[in-house]
Amino acid sequence: MTAVMIGPQSLDELESWVVPRFGQIPDRWLNKDAGDGKDEDGDIAATDDDKKWQAMKRVAAQLIGESAGDAPPVSSDAAVEPSSAFRPELQGGKWPVVVTNKPIQSVRKLDLLFPLPPTWNMPDKSPTSLLSHLFGHEGPGSPFAYLQDAGHITSLTAGHRISGPDQTLFQIGVNLTEEGENQWKEVAKVIFDYGRMVCRAAAESLASEEGDQCKNELRCIWDEVAALDRMRFHQTSPGAVYSFAPSVAQSISKHGVKSCLSAGNRLNENGDTLPTEETLKFCQRIIPENCIVERCSDGAWKEMEAMYGGKLSYGGSSGSNGEENDGSNFVFGKQTEKWYGVDYYVSPVNEEDVLRWERGSGEVALHLPKPNRYIPRSLELCEDLPKDARTQRIEKPIEPPKLIANKPNGRLWWRLDDRYALPKASVTILLRTATSENKLQPRAGPSANSRWDYDAEIAMQSRFLTNIFSDALAQDTYDSYLAGLGWSLSKSSSGFTLSCSGYSDRLSDLAIKILTDFCHVDRSQNFLKESHFITTKDKIVRGLKSYFESTRADSLALYYRDLLLSSKGDGVVKNLELAEAMELADVAKHHRTIWSDDDMVVDIFYTGNVSQQDAEEFFDKSLAIMERTRSEVLQERVEQTKYSPWVPGPFERRIRPGEEIELHFASENPKEENGAVIVTYQSQVEGFKGKSLSSEESLQQSAAIRLLCEMIKEPLFNELRTKQQLGYIVSNYYDVNYSSRQADFFDSSISSTASPVQPAPLTTSIDSLVVYVLSRKEEPTEVANRIDDFLLNFRSRLEEMSSSEIDDYANALALALTKPIRKLGNEASIHMSKIRRYGPETLNKGSCYSVDDLPWDNLEVLAGAIRKLDGKILLQVYDSLVMKKESRSRIKSFVYGKTFPLKDEKPNWNGEKFSAFSIEELMKIRKTLIAYDPSKKYQNPGSSLWNMLGKHKTTMRYTAAAAAIVGVGVWGTMVLKGKGEKTQKQG
Repeated sequence: MTAVMIGPQSLDELESWVVPRFGQIPDRWLNKDAGDGKDEDGDIAATDDDKKWQAMKRVAAQLIGESAGDAPPVSSDAAVEPSSAFRPELQGGKWPVVVTNKPIQSVRKLDLLFPLPPTWNMPDKSPTSLLSHLFGHEGPGSPFAYLQDAGHITSLTAGHRISGPDQTLFQIGVNLTEEGENQWKEVAKVIFDYGRMVCRAAAESLASEEGDQCKNELRCIWDEVAALDRMRFHQTSPGAVYSFAPSVAQSISKHGVKSCLSAGNRLNENGDTLPTEETLKFCQRIIPENCIVERCSDGAWKEMEAMYGGKLSYGGSSGSNGEENDGSNFVFGKQTEKWYGVDYYVSPVNEEDVLRWERGSGEVALHLPKPNRYIPRSLELCEDLPKDARTQRIEKPIEPPKLIANKPNGRLWWRLDDRYALPKASVTILLRTATSENKLQPRAGPSANSRWDYDAEIAMQSRFLTNIFSDALAQDTYDSYLAGLGWSLSKSSSGFTLSCSGYSDRLSDLAIKILTDFCHVDRSQNFLKESHFITTKDKIVRGLKSYFESTRADSLALYYRDLLLSSKGDGVVKNLELAEAMELADVAKHHRTIWSDDDMVVDIFYTGNVSQQDAEEFFDKSLAIMERTRSEVLQERVEQTKYSPWVPGPFERRIRPGEEIELHFASENPKEENGAVIVTYQSQVEGFKGKSLSSEESLQQSAAIRLLCEMIKEPLFNELRTKQQLGYIVSNYYDVNYSSRQADFFDSSISSTASPVQPAPLTTSIDSLVVYVLSRKEEPTEVANRIDDFLLNFRSRLEEMSSSEIDDYANALALALTKPIRKLGNEASIHMSKIRRYGPETLNKGSCYSVDDLPWDNLEVLAGAIRKLDGKILLQVYDSLVMKKESRSRIKSFVYGKTFPLKDEKPNWNGEKFSAFSIEELMKIRKTLIAYDPSKKYQNPGSSLWNMLGKHKTTMRYTAAAAAIVGVGVWGTMVLKGKGEKTQKQG
């Protein structure tokens, strides 16, 4: 057995925790006669604790000594005879061949696989790393650029499929469009054409003299790649120890302790050190005769079924499928993989196609990458940075961003980094606009204002818009990615967010370029091209079509819960209809509508290695670009629609106290054996936002729920996972969501004479305790009963828990909450999330707050409150949240897999519980729920669902057809554990 502990404590402290606990476990493999503190059975002698401790320390020292002396299993210096597992003679002696797999999800993949010599012993001079860079490049002149412009592919990657001491399998993989699927042989031809061009460049490099690298393209590229690797190596912050330790251990086994960190980073490489001979030899193997073609799509599988069915076609000497295959009796047709029983087809490539691949043509406009214009000119730190901040000070408390510009149409937030001492920065541009998901709808009455209402079609148009934009800029911004810069454009309920991060020197240039491109509304000049629209539509439609069949049970359970609580849309089925009906003209019109929003406000947050002056110049440029676009669009508008002002944001519904809702759905994944249960307890006390924005009650409630979630985690796992072995996944987490004041509130408030002052925007924080289990051992309803039993028993444990034990839990959680942030990107994200949520609440007209009230320190305040909690408070919160039926608000979301399928029976009624067995029933419940807003209350306790049921007296029963018509308006799923950790950190 091996035990590993990772933590922020010193090694001595970790050792003092581990050895006494694990030292009691018998260890029988040591020599019992070694005189090392073992008894005659080989166990540690049962003497006093001190002797046991000393014995274990000797054993630990022995293990460390033996491990340190062990030779790496296969080091980079080991002499290993190359031996590829992939050889043409295994397929009748002639390549290329095509291997066709049946997809599980809706994909269209084409992979070209090339067996190459091993590069295990040349991490810094590996020819495959250069080939990966060249074939995987997405800039102009690359195979990706050519094929994307032709509308054939959506992505292209290149790199190792296998990299071992005896062999390398190099892979060039592409995701095809529908048109590309039909033209897959042309796609392969372009890649082979590019391979010949790279071969010619390698031959020219071999002929050129050393020291003359700037006159040879390939040497220049090698020099540039090496420079980028060196920069990345020297300017990267340490990663998380949990991922860092395994990667270093693996590197040590290959490269030894001296090179374990630097291997593969080309620290001593330049244009003169290009391995020209090896590169040429490798390039000469990127040919059809050394290629396995792998296809994976429904269309490819149907082609093979039509060609072969279940029959075999002999490619060599006579033989049978049951004989051992040595290549001489190889057969084409349907095969079965012997370990996992997976079916696949093997087929030859038409000789005419092979000749076309080999000969190529000079018509294809391909060329090697041009010099990268985004490589930083300087890595110097900002001149405004104090001397003591020029070295890393991760433990230093983070000072909040400063609001240095506050205009009617935009605000600038800025913070000069004084903790990381890296030449990096991050800039985020939030376009606050209701047009991202809403549409102006007229109200009754001649003088009534229009109002923003959620519109699923508008939300889908926004999704198309951001995806098209990303696809259109992929070629032009690929160099920025290589140079350590990254960007994204996304839409949310708050509007559109453009984020850019990386080396500070050219960051503003990239951000201005991307913003300028997004602001182009002229169809003849902008990014809205038919080819990018077709690619985007294909991705979205395929993703929606395969959602239910490819999604795991626990993710589906979350999906149905969120459809009830936080989604405004009608779900995947409705979204699929909208996506299939979408036209490019609709997206273009929507793009102009965005810039016609008079109430759009821009929040820009610039942080990192950037001076205040540079941040202000960027802010002014950005506003000027956006104002030019808005002026252009507004000039064309015939009439201004009157509407109630509204700052958009997230949304969540409140469950009535004492109400319990159950959602029951069957998984549509044909291979899903597990069922899932997600139990959510929604707090009825508003969550804590900050000292000035929340009450003491909210602070105490949020602190208690966070601590209870932490205290439950380990005993829940031990009981349901370890002892009862109930599920594949058993866990719980603290969940925090947010709900902003909706448009109908402002509409009614402004029209009311009782509210002469314009009300301010408001965001409400909502705490929840979530328990989830993924299991095929018991029926989901039985799993829910086990969860209930555990939570009931946990109350007794909580009641008996000593003050010191509570303090231990509280101190550990408080320490985790206030643990120093170690990445600039994480810090920027946390600050921007607070600006997004609370900026309007503290700064908009009608607010009683100021910028000083933004809750920059809410985690520190929460940590302090957590340390003050006692058993009495925890019991009160636990009872009101979990135990008392009259006060708790609970949702149970069930998804049934193949092992325990959903039965066709009527729902059970029990007190204030209601079960939904179809989307129609779920939507009826949703209509009875109000927004989670302090200004809104349920009128008559206990009446919401029952009043609704009085109007719908039809028999409520589950049917398989109804369960298939499901959907949610929010895209994607979240990893369960990841969401809990993320929300906990952001507070």
